[in-house]
Amino acid sequence: MMRAVILALAFAASAPAWVESVEFPWATCPQPLWQRELAWLKNIGITHVSLPPGDAAQLNEVIRIVRRLSMEADLEGPVPEALLPLTKAHGGPLTDPLTPVRISVLRPDALTEARERLESGAAAILWTDVEDTFGPAGYKAGAVSFAGEERSGTTPVRRNAQLSAFWRTNFSELKELPATTPPKLPTGITVRQFTGPSGISVVSVINRSNAPWTGEVRALYPVAKKAIGIPSVTVPAHDSLWLPVNIPLLGGNAFAALDHVIYANAELIDMEYENGILAMEFAAPKPGEVILQLSREPYGPLVAGAKPTPFDWDTTEHRARLTFPAGAGPGSKVRIGLAIEPPDATAFFDSAKVLVIGETNHLPAQYSSEAIAQRSRLRTSPGLEVNQQEPGKEPLVLTFDIKVPGTFIHGDHAELAIEADGQQMSHASPQLLRPASLSFPEQIDIHVARNSALPLFPATVPVNQRTGRDVTIAIRNNAPEIRNFELELTADGLDFSPARLPVSVGASTSREVSFRVFTSGATPGLHTGAAKLSGAASATEPVQFLVIPPTGSVSYSVNGFQIEEAARTREVSFGGLKIESVDKSGR
Repeated sequence: MMRAVILALAFAASAPAWVESVEFPWATCPQPLWQRELAWLKNIGITHVSLPPGDAAQLNEVIRIVRRLSMEADLEGPVPEALLPLTKAHGGPLTDPLTPVRISVLRPDALTEARERLESGAAAILWTDVEDTFGPAGYKAGAVSFAGEERSGTTPVRRNAQLSAFWRTNFSELKELPATTPPKLPTGITVRQFTGPSGISVVSVINRSNAPWTGEVRALYPVAKKAIGIPSVTVPAHDSLWLPVNIPLLGGNAFAALDHVIYANAELIDMEYENGILAMEFAAPKPGEVILQLSREPYGPLVAGAKPTPFDWDTTEHRARLTFPAGAGPGSKVRIGLAIEPPDATAFFDSAKVLVIGETNHLPAQYSSEAIAQRSRLRTSPGLEVNQQEPGKEPLVLTFDIKVPGTFIHGDHAELAIEADGQQMSHASPQLLRPASLSFPEQIDIHVARNSALPLFPATVPVNQRTGRDVTIAIRNNAPEIRNFELELTADGLDFSPARLPVSVGASTSREVSFRVFTSGATPGLHTGAAKLSGAASATEPVQFLVIPPTGSVSYSVNGFQIEEAARTREVSFGGLKIESVDKSGR
C-alpha cells in the first residue's frame, strides 16, 4: 500500500521525529544471505540499518546492497575516510552516526519499551538480535533463522515499523494533553494522549502487566472539545496500541473538509483513496472498529479482512461504524475497504504481482474510458525503464513494457501508480524477482544449535564413492507464465545422467528433478561443479560434491568449518571447538 501523507499535509514539513533502525550483523551473517535479509527488512518497513565495524571490502559490499535497495545506513561510529564518498553529503546512503535507544527484539517487553521511549522523545530506536549470527564467539539466536524463518521476536520490530511509517514524520509536533482517563487503571496500564495544532491525536495505551487488558479509554475529542470513550480496547500482555483520534480523510474532492476518523480501537497504520474506495490498514491483535464522520452516506460495500461485512450508518450524526477482524501474521495487519461513491473514472492493473529482473515485463492496465486512458501516465520507482505500447484492438486497455535492470535486488518491491488529471487512480507494489533460481534439497546443513541449521556455501552434496547417488535439484520459475528450460549439471571428475534435462515449470512454482551422479574413478574429497539453467531464462548455481570413501573418512573445510566425513558419521568443528556430531545410520 502506498504510504498515506495524512500527517505530512496536516502539519508543516519537519524532520522525522525518530529513526527506526535495525542492527545488521553482517560480519557474523553468511554473505550469501545479505541481500535476502536486507530486502526482507525493507519489505517490513525498515529503511535504515546500523552496520557494525569490520573488514572494509566486505563492508563496502554491504553498503552497495543498501544503496541498491534505496535504504540508508550508519556505521555505528565515524565514517572512515575511504567511505566518505558514500555519505549522504555526496549522494550516498551513509548517514551520521545515530544516538539510539538499543532494544533487543528478544526482550519480552520489547514493544512497550520502544513505545515508552518514543513517547519520551527518543530520536532513534535501534533493534538488535533480529538475525541469527554465528562467528568466533559461537551461535547467537535471533528473531530470524538462517533459513529465513521468522520467530516471535519479529513482532515488535514489524509493529513498530508499521507505526513509524504512519506517525514518525510529525509525532514531534504533537504535545501531551492532561489525562482524561479516570486514575483507577489496573497496575501496569498507562494511557497518554498527544495532540497537534490541528487537533490530530494519538492515544497511547501501554500494558506492562503479565495479563491482557480490555476496557474503555477516555480521550479528548478536539472537534467537540469534550472527552469521549473509546470502547473495547484490548491490549495483550507486554503490548501497546497507539489509537488514532480525529484523523482527516484525504482523497481529493471525495471528502468534505470535516470528514475524518473519529477514533479506532486499533492502530491505524495506512490510508488511501482510489477509484471511489477508502482503504485503511490496522495493526489489530484483536477484532476492532473504526468510527468515521462523513458528510454523506457511503454507498458500500465494506470489505474487511477480504470478506464483505455490513456496516452501521447513523443518519442523524452522519457517522459510519466499520468493524474488522483481528489481523494476521507477525504484524497483526488487517485491511478494510469502504466504497464511498461510484467513481467518475477508474483505472487499474490487471495483474501486477511480479516483475522479473533483467527482462521486459508486459503489464496491462484497464481504463473506464478512452479519454482517461489518453490522459493517464504511469509513475514508477527510479531505475525502471517504461514504454507504452500502441493501443491495440481493445481501446480501454493499455500495455506498459517495464524493463527491470539486472542490478535490482531479488525480493525487493517496485512502486507503480497510474495517474490521470493530477489524481492517483491505482497503484501496485509488484515484487522484483530473478527469472529462475536453483537449490539443492539434499545439501549439507550444519546444526549450529538445536533449532538452527546453517547451510554450507556453495551447496555441498555428499556422494558415496562406491555407489554414487541420485541428486535432486529444485527449479523455481518466478515468471507469471509456464516456461521451458534445459538443465545441465557438471562437476570436475564426476559424470551425470542425463547430461542435459529438458524441463517445464509452471508459473510462479517450483519443480524438482533428479540426476544420477557416477563417481567411477573420482577421488575422495570436494569436487567443484555447477548447475546451469538455459532456455526461457538463464541461471547458474555453484555446487560442490563431497565424494566419501566406503571405508575411512575425508577431511575438508567450508565457510570456516572443519569437517571429518565418513560413510556413517560427520564430525564438525569451528575454531577448534566441536559443533556437531552426526550418526547417519540413525542410531
